[in-house]
Amino acid sequence: MADEDSKTMTAPALRARAPSSRFVEVVSPGTPSPFRAREGVVRIGREDGNEIVIRDPFVSRCHLEIRIFPHGVEAVDLDTKNGTHFQGARIRELALKDEVSLILGKQVTIRVRVGDDAKAHRPDPTGSELVGNSPPMERLRAALGRLSPSPLTVLIEGETGTGKEVLARSIHALSPRSNKPFVVFDCAAVSPNLIASELFGHLKGAYTGAVSSSEGAFRHAHTGTLFLDEVGELPLELQPALLRALEARQVKPVGSESYQAVDVRVVAATNRSLEAEVEAGRFRKDLLFRLAVGRLKVPPLRARAEDIPELARHFAANLGGTLAPAVLDALSVQPWPGNVRELRNAVERAVMLAGGAGCLVTSLDDDLDFDDPPEGSSRADTLAPGSLVPPPELLAMQFQDAKQVAVDTFEREYLLKLFEAAGYNLSQAARVSGVHRRYLRELFKKHGLDTTALRALKNR
Repeated sequence: MADEDSKTMTAPALRARAPSSRFVEVVSPGTPSPFRAREGVVRIGREDGNEIVIRDPFVSRCHLEIRIFPHGVEAVDLDTKNGTHFQGARIRELALKDEVSLILGKQVTIRVRVGDDAKAHRPDPTGSELVGNSPPMERLRAALGRLSPSPLTVLIEGETGTGKEVLARSIHALSPRSNKPFVVFDCAAVSPNLIASELFGHLKGAYTGAVSSSEGAFRHAHTGTLFLDEVGELPLELQPALLRALEARQVKPVGSESYQAVDVRVVAATNRSLEAEVEAGRFRKDLLFRLAVGRLKVPPLRARAEDIPELARHFAANLGGTLAPAVLDALSVQPWPGNVRELRNAVERAVMLAGGAGCLVTSLDDDLDFDDPPEGSSRADTLAPGSLVPPPELLAMQFQDAKQVAVDTFEREYLLKLFEAAGYNLSQAARVSGVHRRYLRELFKKHGLDTTALRALKNR
């Protein structure tokens, strides 16, 4: 919640002897800005004399006090007729920490957040960009703090959308290599016959169309960190070369007869069980052991549901927006099979539809459908029967994940076919597709497609 959008007041009574960095923020119905207090007692009720006035017949005249002590904060129900409830139970007194939702009377929900400005502005001892204070995240931070300063190769495991690249960047930022290159190589986004060249480099003339030499990802990351995303997608025949690069810190560019030394720390990530891949014969056991010298597991969002409000506020703040308590409550009860990425997309969509920067999001609109075909047209007119039947592996995924995979697959295949049909000429491809040449080039980059290498393959 942005400070400029909130009222900062000092509540009467129980005044601390010295200024406190702790604050309490209360968001109640009908108030666009949160009420903030640093000390004393915040009174909530139906009468005008309260710091927070709630006009509801089931809320008592003086209903609740939030008492801010030097040693902590507590909410006290003032023996009301309809009571104060927390997580379905009626309370008399409740110690407050972080953020809670309370129901006053029969239906009024308020959100109370306890914060600490000193803590908020104190550098994170891990220096990471991880958001959330749930026990799983605290354990992850502790492991991150131990592994990052070391030179160990690290394997990050986690479901799609959990933030594995964010964790990899945190490892790099906390390492002695933080001012050196951080290079991302997505093993799933590069054509198998191009991976060796993209990963280890190639010499000029190594193959038809190789008009210049390329260093490759390993040498681009020299003295820094190389992040191998989705390493479980690496073809089996290329895994020995990666193993040698990890063991000997040497790579052999395509077309070269000699190895070249590299000084690189490798961080790899996967959403697969590499042990299961080893059992299936798709991944080398010795490579798994070499990658998993250090091992971090990113928890799915469902295992850290208490972090959802903080994550949602963080994503909204990045766009200059604020989320109302009802929106945070609605977000908190969703399953989020797409994990943090899906939550971020939902928050960004809500903020932009509500007006963008400076807006207060008061509801989630899930009724808009951006996938309708243009008026007067039909998908059935252009698609062959059964052409959009998803393969079994997609049917085993959650809808949002399956849709993203399908869209990414379509884009990549479309680009490859388009480029081939256009005679491997990017300008012609742009004219045929109706897509601006610069944006088309960005799409190729997004999917790890090197137009120069594709032309070279054509001439082989």
